[in-house]
Parts: sequence; structure tokens; C-alpha cells
Amino acid sequence: MARTRSFDRDAVLAAAGNAFRQHGYRDASIAELERATGLVSGSIYNAFGDKAGLFRAALEHYVHGFVRQRITAFAGADAGLEELEQLFVSVLEPPLSDGYGCLVNNSIIEFGNAPGIASDGINETLALVREGVASVLAREIGPAAAELEVMQLVLLYHGVLTLSRSGTSLEAMRSAVGATFDRLRAARSRHNNKQ
Repeated sequence: MARTRSFDRDAVLAAAGNAFRQHGYRDASIAELERATGLVSGSIYNAFGDKAGLFRAALEHYVHGFVRQRITAFAGADAGLEELEQLFVSVLEPPLSDGYGCLVNNSIIEFGNAPGIASDGINETLALVREGVASVLAREIGPAAAELEVMQLVLLYHGVLTLSRSGTSLEAMRSAVGATFDRLRAARSRHNNKQ
């Protein structure tokens, strides 16, 4: 008779995601994943198939839970420039300021754009960020001005996530984000004055 699963799937996926965030896919050993999740290797294999299956599930959990919630909160239908700025600033605060970066961004660096175990999560996140940024900017500074700014903000966002792992001063990055959003607030004022 098969035993029933007796673990909290969300907690296991969050712990595995954190281990992959800290070590990367290649360097996260099964022993490390056992320590992080509290599961033995047999349970990991029974529940997820293999290390790649656990990674896919942890990445999906991270994208659908953490990333999607952040984009909805900071770049949702009612968000303005101030909320969007908080998306960027929050990267410089716990839990993302711990020096390990973002699981998706780290996966972009580790896997690139090759089809594989991370590609769905990477593509979904890139689309979520781009669409969230684009919708806020279109509302706040107008569609024509937003077109140019969207890619700059996407680059800034992923750059901050990457540099948060490098020991770059969080205050220097916070200042750069602030200067960017000051410029966007000025563009919003010009847009509002034209209407």
C-alpha cells in the first residue's frame, strides 16, 4: 500500500526555491535539498521525479506565488509611479537583499534563453514584468512616452536584481532608482499638463 504524502508542498517548494536561489541549479546537491526541505531523497524523487522536477516545481511556485503577487501589488491595474517605484526599491530590502538575488533572475544567468527546465518560468516572469511596467507607464506618462521607457525600466529592474548579488551598494542602487523615478514623475507632470 502506498504511503500518503505527509509534507506541506508549499513549504517544501519555498525551501527548495530558496536553496536553488542560494546555490543555483547545478550546485544545489540532493543532500543540500534534503537539508533545505526536510525531505529524504526518496521522498523528493517520489514527489517530484528528480532534481529537475523539483526545480521546475519550485520555480513555478516562486513565479506564481512570489513574482506574480509582487507584480500585482506594485504594477497592477491601480498602480501609479509611486507603487512601481516600490517594486524596484523592495528588491533592495529583505528578503531579496540577502545577497542571493531572485530565483528567476539567477536562472536567466545560469540557463540563458535555452529551452529547458527554467524557460517557462523565465519567459512568464519577463512577460509579467514587462506588461506590468508598460501598463503603469502608459497610464502615467502616456503610451508614446511609455514605449521608450519600458525597456529602460525592465533593464533597470533586472540589473538591480543581478547587482544585489554583487556587493554593490544598496544605497547607490536606491539612489539610481530614485533618480529614474524622479525623471518619470517629471514626464508625468508634462503629460498631465498637455491633457
